[in-house]
Amino acid sequence: MNLRYIQSAAIILWGIQSDLIWFALPMAIVWEAQFFLNRRWALTKKDFYQIADLTSVALIGILLFLFINRTEYHFLTTLVRWFPILFFPLVTVLSYSTTERMTLDVMFYSLRKQQQPVTQSWDMNYMLFATCIVAAGTNTSGLNFYFPLASILVCLSLLPLRSSRYQRSIWLLAVAIAFLGAFGTHKALRGTHLELQHRAQAWIQNWIQRRSNPLKIHTAIGALGRLKVSDEILFRVRAPEGSAVPRLLQEASYDLPTSHDVWTVMETDFERVDHTDDFLWDLSSSQETTSPLEIFLEFKHERALVPLPSGTTQVDDLPALDIKKNYYGSTQAVGLVPSPKYNVRFSTTSNLNGPPMATDRFVQEKYKNLMGRLIEEHGLNPDEPMRSLFSFFKAFRYSLYHEPDDIGDPITHFLLKSKKGHCEYYASTTVFLLRQMDIPARYVVGYAVQEYNDLIDMYIVRQRHAHAWAIAYIDGQWQVVDTTPAIWAAEEAKQANVLQPFFDFFTNINFVFQVWWNDQRLEDYEIHLYVIGFILVLVLAWRILRSEQVIIEKENDESQAEDQIVNGSESPFFELEDLLQEAGYRRGPGELLSPWLSRIGFPQLIAMLKIHNQWRFDPNGISEDQKNRLIEDVKEQITEITSELGLDEQHLTPG
Repeated sequence: MNLRYIQSAAIILWGIQSDLIWFALPMAIVWEAQFFLNRRWALTKKDFYQIADLTSVALIGILLFLFINRTEYHFLTTLVRWFPILFFPLVTVLSYSTTERMTLDVMFYSLRKQQQPVTQSWDMNYMLFATCIVAAGTNTSGLNFYFPLASILVCLSLLPLRSSRYQRSIWLLAVAIAFLGAFGTHKALRGTHLELQHRAQAWIQNWIQRRSNPLKIHTAIGALGRLKVSDEILFRVRAPEGSAVPRLLQEASYDLPTSHDVWTVMETDFERVDHTDDFLWDLSSSQETTSPLEIFLEFKHERALVPLPSGTTQVDDLPALDIKKNYYGSTQAVGLVPSPKYNVRFSTTSNLNGPPMATDRFVQEKYKNLMGRLIEEHGLNPDEPMRSLFSFFKAFRYSLYHEPDDIGDPITHFLLKSKKGHCEYYASTTVFLLRQMDIPARYVVGYAVQEYNDLIDMYIVRQRHAHAWAIAYIDGQWQVVDTTPAIWAAEEAKQANVLQPFFDFFTNINFVFQVWWNDQRLEDYEIHLYVIGFILVLVLAWRILRSEQVIIEKENDESQAEDQIVNGSESPFFELEDLLQEAGYRRGPGELLSPWLSRIGFPQLIAMLKIHNQWRFDPNGISEDQKNRLIEDVKEQITEITSELGLDEQHLTPG
């Protein structure tokens, strides 16, 4: 197959689709230049080995770089997109050499150790063509443009390979119908997929884990035994030098308690946050912001809640398709791509939570009398709620242990008997006491930022730093009311594994390296890659030019086709076949000659057919005696058939 113009078109299509047109244009020029040069270079097998090894080294280097520097999705798509560049040097060298096909041992190192020479070969031109078509398809945004052009190129490449029994027009029509059917099927399947995906996401939205859905959160109140405390590092926080780091990062807040010790929300709708840049979202209109705060958190799910300071105004460099926010300040990222960090700006004058609602004053009937009695007995002052609450909880202790299930109501037991518990007890009772004093309040969950690590100069947030607190609407703004004893973090730290510092050291070393590496963008090394590529091109050109040159005579395709002699083309059996067809004995599509002769009543011709096939397909051909005998036998059969059927005398002389 002559891929001359088809190959160039495929290279240009790949360049346009992959935004690598400035690579594609010189590649197409180099490819076309081979048809104008009358020199070829006699390269040895060793030369091809070295060039293939150089290509393999480049492939491994790019593969490792992309694997470390990109996410899985970007790694795969980028690698496929660059495949034509990786294979082009080998294809170019082959095109300008005296070798027509490349043996498999050139590409596969293991085959070079075989004692027997490798004879299996492949056409690298086909590989480059297929690679360009596939690589161009990685850009799904240009699918409607890509598909018809790619279909045309594939049809043209397959046209010379069609069966000669079928006319070109019929073959092209069949292929066109096949591609149209494939395109329609693709569009229908993609539409069905998107619809099912949308419905599935909507159906499971309320069933996924807490980090993905802020509408459900179960307190541990009433559970049995010590809470499981994990030292796993979830994320890290870094602020500019001299800037304050917020001590609490809010994940979600809730206003409605249920009868099963579960906090939920009244308003469940999320609204999409508009953004003007690729990964920049404005959550508030406040102009007063701090310096950017870096949060190094790699999300493990496509949909997740984003831990943020309560006064966050802007989120930047968060690779998500969308960010949604609800009335209670829960910020949800949708279509997340794993990423090492995001940046936030926040203000002390703003808050993620919306204004108070009626539910922010709601107290369950079973707690109203209890809360009222405690407020009266302990003199809790609504005018000074902060001082009153902190004074009230001085008699309480922090504990990671729970009482047995037979204690009755856990909140009542916590307030009147045990007077010990973890942050969820304190946060829940604080909300109830505030509301009983007619102060709007909400239950908030998130993380406490308090453990500083000198090695990486950042704050570390572990799983055990997950925290719950209350917020109250006082003096026209939401304020944090965290009544959990400050000793809670130290108490939980006592439960840490004695080997945790050892594990942290290596974890942080790996983290520092990952941060440094992720800061290295492929774009930062474009010049280096271009220089390396240019040097490699010069090396390849130098190796080719210093090899032995061979002058070739250029012939046009038409003269080559006219001068080409097919083995056995002068066999007289062709005329015998034509005679029978003209007499009305038509062969069916794809029908072999031997069954056809038997079907039409001429089985005596099968013996001559065998000699005819040997003449055509046997590399050694047939002897001159066999040729003369076949000519005489065919002449005799033509005479008999012509006489029997009453045909014109022009068929009497074969060949």
